[in-house]
This record gives sequence, C-alpha cells and structure tokens, in this order.
Amino acid sequence: MITIFQIFAVLLILLFLGVPVAFSIGISSLAAIYFFGINVPLSMLPANMFSGLNSFTLMAVPFFVMAGEVMNKAGVTSRMIAFADAWVGHLRGGLSHVNVLCAMIMAGVSGSGTADAAALGTALIPAMEEKGYDRDYAVALTAAANTVGPIIPPSTLFILYGFYTGTSVSALFMGGLLPGIIIGLSVATLSYFICRKHGYGQDTRPFNIKNSLKQTVVNGPAVLVPAFLVIAITTGLCTATEAGVFIVFFSIILGICYGTLRSFSDFYDVIVRSVMSTASIFAMLATSGIFSNILARAKFQTIIVEVLHGLIDTPRLLLLAVFAFILVLGCFVDVAPMIIMFSAAFCAVAVQAGISPLTFGVIFVISGMLGSITPPVGCLLFITTQVSGLPMTRTVKRIWPFMILYTASVMLLIVFPGICTFVPSLIG
Repeated sequence: MITIFQIFAVLLILLFLGVPVAFSIGISSLAAIYFFGINVPLSMLPANMFSGLNSFTLMAVPFFVMAGEVMNKAGVTSRMIAFADAWVGHLRGGLSHVNVLCAMIMAGVSGSGTADAAALGTALIPAMEEKGYDRDYAVALTAAANTVGPIIPPSTLFILYGFYTGTSVSALFMGGLLPGIIIGLSVATLSYFICRKHGYGQDTRPFNIKNSLKQTVVNGPAVLVPAFLVIAITTGLCTATEAGVFIVFFSIILGICYGTLRSFSDFYDVIVRSVMSTASIFAMLATSGIFSNILARAKFQTIIVEVLHGLIDTPRLLLLAVFAFILVLGCFVDVAPMIIMFSAAFCAVAVQAGISPLTFGVIFVISGMLGSITPPVGCLLFITTQVSGLPMTRTVKRIWPFMILYTASVMLLIVFPGICTFVPSLIG
C-alpha cells in the first residue's frame, strides 16, 4: 500500500505544479519503475502505450472534438443563441435561460464542456453584462450551465469511462441524457430565482410564436444535430464512433451552406485545432497505458476493495464515499485524469456491491464535473473567468448556490439510481 501512496503522491505533486497531465502520468510511472520497486521491463513500455490507444471506442473522440470545432467555426453557436432567445428569451431573466438552453444544445454536439464554455462565454457574458446582469453572476452561470457538456450525449468522458471499464458507450450516452436534462433545468430554475432576487432581466417581452417558428426553421438544422445523434444511437442505426463521423460531415455541410466555411484555409484552422486537442487527449491515454499496468502490478484494485470493504454491503453509502472522494480530488484534478486513475478500480468495487457499472459511470462523471466549477482549479470556472477577464475570487461567491444545487442533483441520483438507467432500459 505504501508503494501506491508513493506513486499517487508523485502524480498529484506534478499535477499541482502544473505539469501537463500526460507528462505527469508518464513521470510518475517511471518513478514507480526506478524508485518504488515496480518491476516492469522497459521494453514493455511501448506496447503498454499502444494498448492505451488500441480501441475502436476511442476513435469516437477525434470525431466529436472535430465536430465541435467545425460547429464553432460554422457559426452554429450564434444560431443556437438566436433559436434559444426566440423560445425562452421572453422569460424573467431571459438571457440566463438562453445561456442554459444553449449549453444543453451545445452539449449534444461537441461532448466537451470546456469547448462549449469558451464558445458561449465569449458570446453571452458580454451580452448579459450589457443587459444589466452582474458580470460575476454571468460568469458563474455560464460555468455551471456548461457542466452538462460531458453528461448530455455525446461525451468524451463517457467514452473514456467505457474504454477503461468495458461499459457500453452507447448505454452510457443514454444513461446521461435524463440526468443532464434534470441538471440543466435545475440550473435554469435556480437562475430564475436569482434573477428575481437581484432584479436581473426585468425587460421581458411578449412571446412571439411567429418569430419562434421562424427561428426554428432558419436554425433548425443546427439544433436538430443532437436529436439525430440520440435517435441514431438508440435505434442502433450507428455506433457512437459512426455518429461522430456523420456529425463532422453534417457540420461541414452547414458551414458551407451558412457561408462561414468559405475557403480551405478556414477548414485548415479547424483541422489544426482538432488535431492539437485530440493529440493532447491521446498523449494522456498513451502514458496511462503504462500507468494502468503499474497499478495492476501494485494490486491497486485489491487495495481499493480492502479499503472499501466495510461499505460494499451498502451501495448508497459506497456511492456517497466515492462522491466525497471525487469531490475533494476534483478541487485540484480534472475529470479525465480521475477516470484514468480510478474508474476501473472503483467500478469493480461498485459491481461487487451490486451497483450497475452504467449507474456508477454516470454518477462518477457527474460527480467529477462538480469539480470543474469548484475552486481553486475548476476548469470551467477558470475558462469563463479568463474569457470575461474577471478574477476567480470575485466569482467564487456566486458559484456556491450552483455547487449546492449540483450536489443535490448527485444525491438525487444516488437515492434514485433508476434515473440513470431509465432511458437505456426503455430502449433495451
């Protein structure tokens, strides 16, 4: 057990120092081999790195990353904002609801909360400030709303979890659909009461059904992408990877039709950004192949079972313990490294306790996303404060209500795990 603590201590120290995740995992793996007595032949390391990438499931990642980049370049974000404004902009605190609805729609395209937060924050935070909303509230709302990015399908985090635990990615996608919608609607409801308390968004306008239908017709193709994705996967028309390929081509067609992808140079920029994002993810996965082998040799899974042995007969208490662990670690570590380090071992313990790997995966990812809005290293909070130019210290006091709401949502899933399995069981 001491060796395990030493390995994770090195890893966490490197992460706290700001070393890139891929290098942190690789260096801690080498430290385990050279200094902590883990006997792994160096000739095996290239094979371990290859095994960390050798999966058809992981092929979905670059396609969803590229789809999000193409959608942003194609101007789909502004069209989604126009669509959302036509339908919910007339409500009290209209731009708050537009922000949340856009985040939910964008979640069905890119599968990345960080990309969605950057795109929507750039457009909506200044717009909300112009309409009289406090900037710190706009930043906190944008960060909280985009936590649904990796929960509503598609999701790169569910792809990673499915790869490391052997859980069906399509089932995980469907399992995250209802919880993602519940979280999005909860954020919108909370924002409504905050707007009433602080007097935001009082300049309401009458609902114009004619304009709403017009915006639906004009911007419908972009908005219908998430709906197609859900239908295609649930009906078995295509796998998650094949759906990602389709969305890329559909996004390119939209960009050409909208006139936003006018030349090869525009498309070249999209490719470069997509390759850089994918490379960073795959570099992390490659080094994690070595890390996984080292954890197996150090009997990490056995240690986790022994530590949590007293909780195995009480599934809800086990889920609470895992949630508390992820919540604390999520204050300092991003969700993807946590999936790489802990998902396989924790999932094995959950299965022994009678918890479905699907249910555990959804709760694991959602719990990790709470860390993305938790100071001091919450990635979504960091991105939105960078976009707005606002210090994180000014945003912390506004993010607490959303953190409490998010915690309550996780508790709801722990008490009623059927929320995660309802849609997958409904479609078989």
